Amino acid sequence: MVKLRKGPGRDDLGMGYNAYLQIAGLVMSAPAIILLCLLILGPFVVVVVQSLIGKGGSAITLANYRWLFGQDFAPALGRTLFIGIGSVALEVLAAIPLALLLNQRIPGRGFLRAFVTLPWAVPTIAVATAFLWLADPEYGIFNQVAMGLGIIKAPLALMGSYSLALPAVTVAHAWKGLPLVFIVILSSLQSLSPEYLEAARVDGARGLSQLRYIILPHLRSAIALAAVLSGIYNFALFDITYLLTGGGPSDATTTLPLLLYNQEFYAGNSGRSSAVGVTIFLAGLIALVVLFRASSTDRRRRV
Repeated sequence: MVKLRKGPGRDDLGMGYNAYLQIAGLVMSAPAIILLCLLILGPFVVVVVQSLIGKGGSAITLANYRWLFGQDFAPALGRTLFIGIGSVALEVLAAIPLALLLNQRIPGRGFLRAFVTLPWAVPTIAVATAFLWLADPEYGIFNQVAMGLGIIKAPLALMGSYSLALPAVTVAHAWKGLPLVFIVILSSLQSLSPEYLEAARVDGARGLSQLRYIILPHLRSAIALAAVLSGIYNFALFDITYLLTGGGPSDATTTLPLLLYNQEFYAGNSGRSSAVGVTIFLAGLIALVVLFRASSTDRRRRV
């Protein structure tokens, strides 16, 4: 007796059709994926290769990375960390009370929120011009207010002082980066259910007790995320420092981005500038890895 072979079932046809769609999707998106990889990975690979080539040579060497342990790199790294950590601290200290205030039902809340995010919309050249005017020793507001309060007796050239230029630049960085930290903290604060605060109020926790035991623990992850993102941004930021001081006076504000710029465009050493760029990239990558590991550990503890 001859057995008839059954044709493909509906499930088999469905699986074949789905596989066809997946393959077709990969084929059609392949040009865009390749182009994206070239645009992102291409420059990065070029920078890494350049960092392994000495000035005027073609052989692979680690001389550029050995130079990082010299007398130019360590001070620049210290100044960069000062600006990164200092600006983040100022941003968090300013963003938390602003977020708490603008999370309340007050008149003009929407306008005030937009006003706090204004630094993002202001061009960097305008920010630098404004801070140069504010810090001017003759008619700047900073000196006028400080002299009026009796803090100083004579005007100070903030951007021209070896000891004050770096803190002044840090304040400018903090003003420019405040909107990012504010938005992250405000969005996390809005996710806090009012029921928790109401329950705490019924139990007698008010004011600072609510802030300490409920609000700040809830904002912990948001603060960490905002601090890391803003720290990476300020760590690699070039334009504000360059426009305000150009790295002076006497290299007092020469950070890693300015060191990279000087090595590339003044010293003409692409290998060293590439090594600095790779270092900046690795610092940001390490910060993100630490943040993600800390966040995952915190989530496991809560579960």
